[in-house]
Parts: sequence; structure tokens; C-alpha cells
Amino acid sequence: MTSASLPQVTKPDGFRDLGPIDVADLVARVRAIPEQVWIEQNARKENAMPVFSHTRHIILRFIPGNEDALVHYSKPLWPEWEALLVPLMTQAIRPYGFEAPVFAKVMFARLAAGGEIGWHRDGAGSNLTTHKIHIPVITNPAAVLRDMSRDYHLALGHAYELNNLERHSGSNGGTEDRIHLIFEVYDAAHLARPERLSASA
Repeated sequence: MTSASLPQVTKPDGFRDLGPIDVADLVARVRAIPEQVWIEQNARKENAMPVFSHTRHIILRFIPGNEDALVHYSKPLWPEWEALLVPLMTQAIRPYGFEAPVFAKVMFARLAAGGEIGWHRDGAGSNLTTHKIHIPVITNPAAVLRDMSRDYHLALGHAYELNNLERHSGSNGGTEDRIHLIFEVYDAAHLARPERLSASA
């Protein structure tokens, strides 16, 4: 591996439960997000795709074009969330033993009650070199993600890795919107230049 590249990571079969995580403070903070913030941030999201027609996003960090995880940028709201989220995300990835984790993509995803996420793959590019983690923040037993073999309910108080290179979808059969914190991470311990921040925002 050189300073200009990341190795391809090994993805789990389906979903991997990374273990318990304390989300009490995060739940309270997310419930306090004004509806107008959701509306404004979703209107300018970078991942506007048909499969997300029932999903609103607040994007805090992003990888341009999902091309190179070494090149990413922070959105204006990131400084307001960084102090709360970085310790939680670091706790979630403890099973990987990363020495220098870089959280290249961070967002909240809000799937409407009764809504669906269509079948899709996240594609190659940066998805080959990052682990994609979901932390449920607001959920219900009827909110599921699925791969080609089974449905998974991601429980509150745990973090999970998703194999986003394989086909997956989701639905929320509950009466309340389901919200996940979603982030992508790589280990920069062996890179001479661990990240290159883009000027885009």
C-alpha cells in the first residue's frame, strides 16, 4: 500500500453486530433536531437517488462521487456534532482494532414510517476501501434492512457493519420514522498522508 491508496477491506456476510454502544445522549440530541433542519439539509444532499425517495438525510461528511475515501470534506454542521459522534463511532469500531480511524463519511438517515429503500448496491470506488457502519438512533421492531437471504432488525444500543457491496434494501413498517447514524471508516495507521480534505462542502 502506498500513501496514495487504501487496501480493499473484507466485508461481512450480510450484517455484522459490532456489539453494544451507549446511544442515550445521541438519541436525545437527534430527537431535538428541528424539522426545518431535516428539510433544508435533505434538499441539498449529495446522495439523492430514487431508492432514497422515502429517506431524508443530514450529511455531515462526504466522499466526492464515492470515488476515493482519502479525499473527503466536512459539511457546515459537522463541527456541531463532532464532539458527540467521534467517541461513539470510535466505540463502535473497537472490534477492528484500528490505530488511526478516519471517518470519511458521516450522516443521519431518516426512513419515513411506512417507507421503503429499494434494492441497490452502493457501488465500487470508495466503498471497496471503507467499512460501512449503522448505529440505530430511533427505531422500532418493524424497521428492517435486508440482504438477499434474510431480514435484519438493527436494534437500538448496538452498532452494525453492512456489506454495502451486495444488494440490500430496507423498510419501516412502524408508525415512527426510523433514524440511523451511518458512517464509513478506514484505518490510516499505515498511510504517510492519512487524508486529503476536499474544499467542497
